[in-house]
Amino acid sequence: MFKLITKLFVIQIIFLLSVSCSPSINYSSKNEPITLNPILPVTPVTSVNTIYKTKPALIPIQTQPNTEANKFKLIEPKQPKLVTKKIINSKKTKAIPPTSYPLIITGSNEKNIIFKKSPEKIIAFDSAAVEIIYEIGAGDKIVGTHSFVNFPKSVNNIEKVGDAFNLNIESVINLEPDLFYIFFEQYIDQLENNKIQVLYQKSLNGNFESIPERIIMWGKILNKNQEALNSANSFKTRLNNIKIFFNNYSEGPTVFYDTGSLWTPGHDTLIGQALDLLKLQNIAKDISGYKQYSKELIIQKNPQIIITSSPEYFANSSEFKNLTAVKNNRIITINQELLSVAGPRFIDGIEELGVAIYSPIFNKILLSNIDK
Repeated sequence: MFKLITKLFVIQIIFLLSVSCSPSINYSSKNEPITLNPILPVTPVTSVNTIYKTKPALIPIQTQPNTEANKFKLIEPKQPKLVTKKIINSKKTKAIPPTSYPLIITGSNEKNIIFKKSPEKIIAFDSAAVEIIYEIGAGDKIVGTHSFVNFPKSVNNIEKVGDAFNLNIESVINLEPDLFYIFFEQYIDQLENNKIQVLYQKSLNGNFESIPERIIMWGKILNKNQEALNSANSFKTRLNNIKIFFNNYSEGPTVFYDTGSLWTPGHDTLIGQALDLLKLQNIAKDISGYKQYSKELIIQKNPQIIITSSPEYFANSSEFKNLTAVKNNRIITINQELLSVAGPRFIDGIEELGVAIYSPIFNKILLSNIDK
């Protein structure tokens, strides 16, 4: 009995000790939620496999840290798949029938010219026509041209019968051409009075997208239809890929395009259209044709990029030292001849300018694996 009493006494002491050592609890607030210290959010780590709705910003090359120059960052949307070599080659495999003569071609003066056969002796008084004829493999048919034509190199051996707007009729008559091709109307009557067949087509000064049509026309005249189609398709495919690439862009940097002595192209010129295609903001967009810009106007409009064949003129001028283009060393030199002639090489000029402005981004749309 004594042991039992002793055991109960020990248990009671232990219970009292445990109660006295426990923390106090406010039972009056037992129905209220317990306040917790908030857990600081963890910044998520972006996975390398994250899929973006828009890709990172695209910035033209060599731009220095300048807030004004950074205005023309481009956000690259997801691009449609570009046309591949296989598609183009599939077009080349389709046989094109030869020209069926007599062939009728209507000139810009609405006059129908009838070709009973492919001409053998052509005076091509137009740089673009010369380049096209050589492109489709009929350069040997050209017997005369004007003195401003300089491509390809073999034209150096062709007789020059005048400059771009002046014609030596006597030299023309002596060559006895069966076709005289010209881009202006001035000498048409005089040539026709000397029994020379004349095809007059206006230059494509404001519509470079019609170049493939002009190539096809020459293919029909010279019975070089397959060669012409291949060249025209290549031009159109490369142009289309550029359009696809820039379709969702709003605008690029502001530019001043100097063709020499501060002469610059307006919106309705071949070069003006090429600038528009590449989303470049031509500071001379408001003019028609070509105009000589004043230094004051260039300084006022402050282009972000200058395209010129005389970079030292702008870089070393104290008057232009504060231009954004000069400060950021964005004075670009390209082969301007490519963009001055509405022929097969015009697309080369567009691509070269695109690379100069946007490289390496622009390189992704160049179809380097296609025979140009």
